[in-house]
Amino acid sequence: MKVMLMFLPLLLLSGIIFLLIKTLKRTRPADTPTAPGDRKLISTSSFMLRTFGSSQSYKADYYFDTENFYEVTTGATVSVPLTNIVEVQRESTQINNRSVWSVTWDINGQRKQVRFLHNFTLFNRSFVAFLTAVKQANPSAHVRSLTLFSL
Repeated sequence: MKVMLMFLPLLLLSGIIFLLIKTLKRTRPADTPTAPGDRKLISTSSFMLRTFGSSQSYKADYYFDTENFYEVTTGATVSVPLTNIVEVQRESTQINNRSVWSVTWDINGQRKQVRFLHNFTLFNRSFVAFLTAVKQANPSAHVRSLTLFSL
């Protein structure tokens, strides 16, 4: 009986981890765009990164829909077809224990990259839907999966 009580916390912890991993992989209909123009937010700029961030891409908001990836800054909106995205990677940089992600695309031989912190939460899984949409639009793109350890 004492042996079973010793393993009970371990069993409960493994069950919680299993449920978290299962939740990460699942997207809700509200997180997935239904048509072109139905933009879903995957990153917003924060005051600290806008003020002190070294990258211009920290000063933008990022969205996606069924066809495009959008970079929205104060004066302009850049749209990139999902088929032109060649890489979505988690970088080694972390800010407040959150990983920085980069999206790289190639249009007419010109390569551009942006970096941002995603806004993934248990209630907003649009970033997972974005990774899936890029994989579907460009199967040859190198897209890193979102896991519990790469948040």
